[in-house]
Amino acid sequence: MTSVFILGLRIEPKPDKVEIQGWLFFLAFLIIFLLASFFLLWMRAEFAERNDDTVRTLRGVMRAAGHICKRLFPAGHVSDLTIEKIHVTYQIEKDFTAQVRRIYRIRAGKAPVYFIERGFRVRDHADPADSLIDIDFRVRDMDDPGGVVYLPMANDGRNKSACVFFLPRIEPGEHRSIELYYKWPGMARTLKIEGEEEFTLRHTSAGQMDEFRMEIYLEPGSGGTLSWEESGRTLPNKELVGSKSQLNWPGVSYRGSNISPEITDAGIRLRLRWKKDEN
Repeated sequence: MTSVFILGLRIEPKPDKVEIQGWLFFLAFLIIFLLASFFLLWMRAEFAERNDDTVRTLRGVMRAAGHICKRLFPAGHVSDLTIEKIHVTYQIEKDFTAQVRRIYRIRAGKAPVYFIERGFRVRDHADPADSLIDIDFRVRDMDDPGGVVYLPMANDGRNKSACVFFLPRIEPGEHRSIELYYKWPGMARTLKIEGEEEFTLRHTSAGQMDEFRMEIYLEPGSGGTLSWEESGRTLPNKELVGSKSQLNWPGVSYRGSNISPEITDAGIRLRLRWKKDEN
């Protein structure tokens, strides 16, 4: 290396002058570039290996959750639970990312309720998400901060589900209120690309639902406006009106009461349309 360095110098005794030849600059740059490339490739390999370990661990957790649900708890223990109330709010940001908040009030029937499973599926226009953490998934008991925990059950890019365990279990005749929250990038992008999208809530319930409410709001600045229509079976005591969120975003409020299990099992549907503003 010393000999190469000396060869790369041009020394003129008169006047005292030392210059570095161009090929030495190039050689030094090439060495630095190769070292940096090697370091980046090494770091990438390290992260890839760790990511593979994380994925394998997550899959193991999901398999364990499935076995717990199938083997540890009585089969069909959720078959006679009643969902007394659902209140779901979609806050759609102007880039069509959606914040979703769902509140359930659940009543146990003749048997205790240990857990429920809830899924979240988005359309192909939405961004894929690696895990529930990436959509900021959270669940809480409305009355007890430590009243629920969850384990992931499915973790595809656009289809996820979680098993929510009640701590303690819901005893026969008792009810519990829980809140689920997540934020999915581009979740409502189908509205912008295709001009419409159907929002559906489908749940199995042993008894009638006392109250249902769905609110959908769009942040100003999306470049368009919303319209809507009921696309499923008409809800008893239906109210479908324009509304404003606490952030003063325009949108719609869709309500009903005394809803039969047949309707909730088939799915409550609301079709939204987005029309681009005319300049």
